[in-house]
Amino acid sequence: MENRALGKSIAILHRREQKYMIHKMKELGIGYSDYNFLFYLEVHSGSSQKEMCDALAVDEALAVRTMKRLEEKGLIIRKKAEKNGRCYEIHLTKKGLDTVPKLRGFLFRWWSQVTQCLTGDEKDMLLSCLEKMASQSDDVLKEIE
Repeated sequence: MENRALGKSIAILHRREQKYMIHKMKELGIGYSDYNFLFYLEVHSGSSQKEMCDALAVDEALAVRTMKRLEEKGLIIRKKAEKNGRCYEIHLTKKGLDTVPKLRGFLFRWWSQVTQCLTGDEKDMLLSCLEKMASQSDDVLKEIE
């Protein structure tokens, strides 16, 4: 297997998913960088920005800008953490909770259409391999940090 072809294919899928999601999220008035934070907060309500950055592998500057935008749009609220007054706990608002299923629907439709050319076994194998690679990539980065 040529590694360059693998990287190119993954990059193409990412960019095309991004283009699709940007188009669909315009209906909701939110941007592309917002949706992963909303997904994360749905499961990890009360997380700090630092926790989200670590879990989502994004830099803190992006998180700060995104949290400000999501708060202005009424999708999240920030509360001072009881245990550490220097940190904020971040929670989805009702509007934020109502937005997440719509975003999931957009992604489901995208990936259903993109993977319709694969069998069930091929989809399972692809996901398993990509999850292994994502885990391995974390290990590789730890070696250089």
